[in-house]
Amino acid sequence: MTEATLLIKKMPSDLKDWLAAEALRNRRSMNKETIRLLEEARTLRDKAGKSTRDSQSIAGILQAMHALPVLDPRPMNESLYDSSGLPQ
Repeated sequence: MTEATLLIKKMPSDLKDWLAAEALRNRRSMNKETIRLLEEARTLRDKAGKSTRDSQSIAGILQAMHALPVLDPRPMNESLYDSSGLPQ
């Protein structure tokens, strides 16, 4: 893996202060803390980008649900609960 240099210009001072505090809390340099945060953000975005797999998972769950037997054939309005929480 090759390394590169990145210069951040015009960083808001409150963000820089927060980064410095995080680096100190985690016993890292600001540079290493910045790299760790960027790697964490990349991992989160990579996981979030897998929506097609999630859609397939949801479709599989729905298919499994529809394959379950119907235990109560009554229409929904006939199977509502009364005020005590018991089925009508």
